[in-house]
Amino acid sequence: MKMLEADASDADVPVTFEDQTNINKFSKLNNRSEDVQQQLEQIKKELEETEEVETEMELADEDELIMYKLDTTFVHLPASEVLTLLQDLLEKLRSKAEALETERDGCHEQMEALKKVLYAKFGNSINLERD
Repeated sequence: MKMLEADASDADVPVTFEDQTNINKFSKLNNRSEDVQQQLEQIKKELEETEEVETEMELADEDELIMYKLDTTFVHLPASEVLTLLQDLLEKLRSKAEALETERDGCHEQMEALKKVLYAKFGNSINLERD
């Protein structure tokens, strides 16, 4: 967000406490939206990588022992158990990605509503678009 050079017609618009609150709210929503987008990209990358590992695990012999990382330790587990753990992880990642997408969409909806209010009052003297 940045202020543009004001036209003579827009220069006379006073900024009220409510306007400043809306501008601050928009800024916070914008920052949160960017944070959520970054988290979502990380989750999607992890989801993609885990799906690839799951595909490889489906090809493994069920009784074969696989080294699986639990926290900071590797343990030997049967391939069938590792596959179950991977499927649980995938479900959690998908759920988290969906929650983040919902939060991001909510931020965008609120930002659009605030844009309408702020642009209606300030016109071209305020820029709420991303650079």
